[in-house]
Amino acid sequence: MDRMTATSARKVLLAAPRGYCAGVDRAVIAVEKALEQYGAPVYVRHEIVHN
Repeated sequence: MDRMTATSARKVLLAAPRGYCAGVDRAVIAVEKALEQYGAPVYVRHEIVHN
């Protein structure tokens, strides 16, 4: 039977607590502070939230 069409019971485990890493948290805070201080738009060079 094809693996993609086979069905079976699966259990999903979610870690708790979940959230962004410390670097993402700091980056979001920095953008929020820049918006308060300078107003929109605020540009960033790379993705703030990444995998």
